[in-house]
Amino acid sequence: MTVYAAKAQKPDLYECRDEIFPSQEDIACELQLAALGDWVPLDFKIDYDLWKKNEKAIKHLYRPFQPTKGVMNDRESILVYGMEGDTATTPSGLDQYKAKLGYRPPEQLFTHPTEAHSQLTCMNEIFEYFDDWTRSFIVKLNSGGHYPYHRDHCRINRETIRLIVFFGDSNGGLDWEVDGKNMSWYPNRMYYVNTMKRHRLSAWQKDCAMGVFTVRKNWSNVTRIMSRYL
Repeated sequence: MTVYAAKAQKPDLYECRDEIFPSQEDIACELQLAALGDWVPLDFKIDYDLWKKNEKAIKHLYRPFQPTKGVMNDRESILVYGMEGDTATTPSGLDQYKAKLGYRPPEQLFTHPTEAHSQLTCMNEIFEYFDDWTRSFIVKLNSGGHYPYHRDHCRINRETIRLIVFFGDSNGGLDWEVDGKNMSWYPNRMYYVNTMKRHRLSAWQKDCAMGVFTVRKNWSNVTRIMSRYL
């Protein structure tokens, strides 16, 4: 059964202003990440042949990513880290979780690897390098697949950091725009992406595959990014 996305609603941040006040660690992490930039290549090289072998073993697990009734959007995903009891075919969009559960679960609950995790041997070095993994998934955009303008977070006390892996060379077939700038990337490379900035994606060819990986924002993971930026 297709799980459609529930409409997202913005919280009233003024009413909870004391709760969202940033900690000293929040401020240190955000200042350091800002110094690195919004689109930062990291010194991890993915073996493309191994990725294709891995994907062949899990391709039957792809499911529609956050479909919306009446909107054509060719996106598929495989869940890698989810909530307790989730499998690789559990719909991986937060709005899909909200439609199913009645609430939008926090990212820190998505710490359980699914059966797809052990199949992604091309990612072993990265999985072992970072701490505190949260909601992560493989996503594939085909021609017409897109993410409209959005921000993953708007607060500097955000709980997570987004790391994107580009499998293969989708330059020219996939548009990534961050903060009004069109981005390019090295194939089979991981990037730190500041998804607090307004961004969008759109695909003009099939099989634009990415790993959308998420780790807890803490000083430990920020220093790991600092140690591997190019």
